[in-house]
Amino acid sequence: MLKKISLIFGSKTKAEEILYLLNNKKKVVRQGFYESELWKIEKFCQENGLCIAKSKFKVLLADTSEAGQYSNKGIRVPAHDPREGMYFVYISKEEQKSWLAAYYELMNNDNDLGILLGYPQCCVEFFCKRFTPDNPNLQLNPTNTYTNLTKRNEDCVLLSHFPCHSECPESIRMARENYFLIKEIDEERAKEIIDKLRV
Repeated sequence: MLKKISLIFGSKTKAEEILYLLNNKKKVVRQGFYESELWKIEKFCQENGLCIAKSKFKVLLADTSEAGQYSNKGIRVPAHDPREGMYFVYISKEEQKSWLAAYYELMNNDNDLGILLGYPQCCVEFFCKRFTPDNPNLQLNPTNTYTNLTKRNEDCVLLSHFPCHSECPESIRMARENYFLIKEIDEERAKEIIDKLRV
């Protein structure tokens, strides 16, 4: 099942987030896709009873990071801009939550968006205080396997938010729950994740 969803969503990490949603570990998922990819995502959502909202803007990735590094940096442009950019989609079992997430992002309301996406309050506050266009990567030096984000560019991570610190209890709890769900579905993938993230 994980491999099948990965082919639709384009990565194992994105597929895992959809599994968290389908198994009630997350209420809303936010992911980025190019226009040419959207039809597959919309079709999957329709077939699986999921609601999807699309951002009213595109993001042009401003990837100034070193080769192979994961970038969070982007420039928001109107949807009618001719340049190729990514749309954000907000997927949920509840239509209201999908549109609310899209609205919070449109209004740059990072606090309410983070809470709606299920991130711990302490981590949302950390993000709101620290994230800037000049400081888009809040990845910490890992001291805990579960909160390790250093392998994101290798499609291997258990969290979709920046933990406020490596030992954040709520982030560790969420990551452990995610890991055990993956293990139930695909033991081989669970082993790969833990082996790569181990610190």
